[in-house]
Amino acid sequence: MTDSGPQPNPEPAAPPLPAPRPSLGWAGVAIKMMAALMIAGLAWVLFQAATNQQAASGLKQFQRGTLTALEIIPDPPAQPEQAFAAPDGSRASLLDYRGQVILVNYWATWCPPCVKEMPTLAALHDAFKDQGFAVVAISVDRPMDTDKSREMLAELTGGSLAFYHDPAMATVYPAGARGFPTSILYDREGRELARLAGEADWNDEVARGLVAHALAQQTGS
Repeated sequence: MTDSGPQPNPEPAAPPLPAPRPSLGWAGVAIKMMAALMIAGLAWVLFQAATNQQAASGLKQFQRGTLTALEIIPDPPAQPEQAFAAPDGSRASLLDYRGQVILVNYWATWCPPCVKEMPTLAALHDAFKDQGFAVVAISVDRPMDTDKSREMLAELTGGSLAFYHDPAMATVYPAGARGFPTSILYDREGRELARLAGEADWNDEVARGLVAHALAQQTGS
């Protein structure tokens, strides 16, 4: 019997090749992109909600004194873009004030609380007018009372506030004003920060603090 000697070790079997991954194709890529966009969009919404909640929380500190009824609406109406009469009779709109923090005040000569608070609004305007702030007093008096309301505003404010007139209430209804006076605070982008229905002392420390807070938030300080 012939000895064939030691046999060579058999070659180890090669590992199986991984199965090819299925190609996503354009449809699969599009689905992945849409999912990523949805996640990013949700993150942005959550970030905005947290930011808005933080801003609202900061404004609530001013719900005291004559501003106790100050409202911070979670989803307020958009700032009206409708036109109203400027002091010279031309057309104006709140868009003209973009870039400034403004307090829009809807008032009328036949409204005693409107008349009573007007001097304090003028004082507030004068205190912050050089800091990017303005009070925009819009009369809703009838067209036949235009001269009367213009003269009364000048008398009540010493000429500090310009006379704007919206007898058709073109901006009143879109703004969601429920009566007079109504004052609405907007930021530099035209977004509503807070509103107050009724009379207030706009020249006291609370009101001034509210405006100073709004200006500080807008400058990032």
